[in-house]
Amino acid sequence: MVITQAPLRVSFFGGGSDFPDHFAVHGGTVLATAIDRFSYVTVQPFNDTFFDHRLRVVYRKAETPQRASAIENPAIRACFERLGIDAGVELHHMADLPARTGLGSSSSFVVSMLHALHAHRGESTTAEALAREAIEIERVILGERGGHQDQVVAAYGGTNVIRFSGRCGFAVHPLALSPQRLAALESHMLLAYTSIERRSHHRENGTPMNVGDHRTAICEMASLADEGADLLSSDAPIAEFGALIHRGWLLKRSCGVSLPSIDELYERGLAAGACGGKLLGAGKGGFLLFIVPPERKSLLRHALAGTNLVEVKINAPGSRVIFAQP
Repeated sequence: MVITQAPLRVSFFGGGSDFPDHFAVHGGTVLATAIDRFSYVTVQPFNDTFFDHRLRVVYRKAETPQRASAIENPAIRACFERLGIDAGVELHHMADLPARTGLGSSSSFVVSMLHALHAHRGESTTAEALAREAIEIERVILGERGGHQDQVVAAYGGTNVIRFSGRCGFAVHPLALSPQRLAALESHMLLAYTSIERRSHHRENGTPMNVGDHRTAICEMASLADEGADLLSSDAPIAEFGALIHRGWLLKRSCGVSLPSIDELYERGLAAGACGGKLLGAGKGGFLLFIVPPERKSLLRHALAGTNLVEVKINAPGSRVIFAQP
């Protein structure tokens, strides 16, 4: 039996610039952190001697197919077929937070699944190899339109500036933040669930935002990633980081990714004392991130009464095997 975990993520700056349609021409830069919420995958041998099926996969539903090509879940099917696994395996997936909430959960699932299947076959792998293989599965084999940051953060973990270039190139630059600085940022973060689910690759025009129509805004959002990294690496007040995130959100909102109900929730947060925030992920739903001084969090919680609120830790480790038994 093998159990793996891969983290979900919070993206602070640069979303949209990690789309290959954009970074192949203009380059892209993202500032993001892995959080202490995970996708878990368990893989173990399946003895099909006493059953009329040869595989078992369990996620939000259970499937008992005869071969990998008959698996209904496209991501699971693609991973099994890529690794040449056609029988004798049972796979279970669990996650700490629901899917389609702007935290990169689908990519976290694919990364943790690939890691578990490789470990089941006795193969070691690297963060770079996992990220590239997950990008290949989601963006090429499955043809899902979207960015590349989710797979990279799930594989590498940490808090990073990620630069994208060329056809599918990326370089990961970790931020060396002290425990005190990480704790300060965590103490200012609060996630608010909008109760609206969305898929990053299932939006009108096929992409979270039509990057071709918003080149200037996306380039400016990418430039804020380096500015945000500089702020975090300094002793500047976290409130300045929050104000910068607010600038980035105004740019992102200009790309048509918000809704009136989301704008209203965000304005309530600002009125209660938040320094800034943004909608996470592709837009039109999921979680809102607020940056708020710790002493004002109770006011923010009161203003957002009735909304599911989540505190998170950041700088979580990347995909890893947490249990292995021959």
